[in-house]
Amino acid sequence: MKRFDKLVHNRKLIYALAALVAGILCAVVIFFIVFANIDSISGFFEGVTRVLAPVIIGLILAYIIDPVAKFFETKVFAKMKKEGLRRTLSAVIALVLVLTLITVFIGTLIPNLISSISMLIDNADTYYATIEKAVDYVNSLGFGLHIDLSAIEASVRNWLGDFVNNLSNNLSSILNTTKDIGTVLLNIVIGVILAVYILFSKKYLLNGLQRLRKAILTPKRYESNTRFWNRCHDIFTQYIGCNIIDAMIVGGSNAIFMLILGMPYVPLVSFVVGVANLIPTFGPIIGGAIGALVLVLVKPSYALWFLIFTIGIQILDAYVIKPRLFSSSIGLAPVWTLIAITVGGNLFGIIGILLAIPVAAILTFIYDERFVPWLQKKSQARAARAKGAAEQPDDIGEEAVQQETQIVDDTEE
Repeated sequence: MKRFDKLVHNRKLIYALAALVAGILCAVVIFFIVFANIDSISGFFEGVTRVLAPVIIGLILAYIIDPVAKFFETKVFAKMKKEGLRRTLSAVIALVLVLTLITVFIGTLIPNLISSISMLIDNADTYYATIEKAVDYVNSLGFGLHIDLSAIEASVRNWLGDFVNNLSNNLSSILNTTKDIGTVLLNIVIGVILAVYILFSKKYLLNGLQRLRKAILTPKRYESNTRFWNRCHDIFTQYIGCNIIDAMIVGGSNAIFMLILGMPYVPLVSFVVGVANLIPTFGPIIGGAIGALVLVLVKPSYALWFLIFTIGIQILDAYVIKPRLFSSSIGLAPVWTLIAITVGGNLFGIIGILLAIPVAAILTFIYDERFVPWLQKKSQARAARAKGAAEQPDDIGEEAVQQETQIVDDTEE
């Protein structure tokens, strides 16, 4: 009962509980407000992203090109005495090399994709006959299923007719699309120019940020802040770089397998599988389903072998390739992975899906490195106060005994 009275009259404890309850209520309210207005928030972020698109493109290009430039600066031009000239040459060569590789890749891939799509369209009649035979077979099984292929065909033809008719009535949309393409190209050009300036001014920018952090942070906070940014850099470079390599391995293996078996649409299917592999969790399923759907129209056995290979390569990828590429685990629970993908996709689209995992890993790192130690310190402080309060009567009793002993000794003397 006394303990209960102490708890009731402990103002600090009451204030702490009130603050905790208020914090939980605020978090719940904010959570529901965010999800109730997810469209408005998504539109706001899309607008901000659209305005800052050239800057974002420039930063991403500079971030990708910087390791290549650093290699040239420290390995190829290491003996060059003029530091400014060495950095400039390294940045220019790295930029030209990366852009050339991207151009060659796109220039090689796009014609093959167009050829595969054209072949797919040219063989549409053959694929329709295959589907018709499959539907007749299913209807003949006697399971009560009756698929009306003519009705489906009529619906598709009506949809195509409406689509063609709407093209003439939506010239403004076509012009807006052309305008958007021009805006994207302009943003890319501006982003490349910004990337060049960022690479040239890298040392100056980093020194400025370092001086600013030292000016506003204590030495202890500065070291902690430096560790935090180094960890963010490690997470992004590890996740993005290794995922790109992993996608190239999976897509390349898929292309080799299809070429060995003489399957058609190798560039199209392999490209879809490789790109889909970049999307965490659901990507391999989407890529495999699209590839099997394309191949089953040509020959059902192709789709069967393709699915068997896809399952095998994904098992190999999950247990052999990715563990070797990722030297250390990002450390994100599967449930948080799904939540991160869902929220990132709703807010930022495909970019949000691709970057959801590293961002969630950084938030997990902040929680583990900052919030958990703070909670432990608070818990230890409370335990120490409770222990001190419990030991205080014993200390008073020991002091009284010592005083009585001293009095007795003085009396005897």
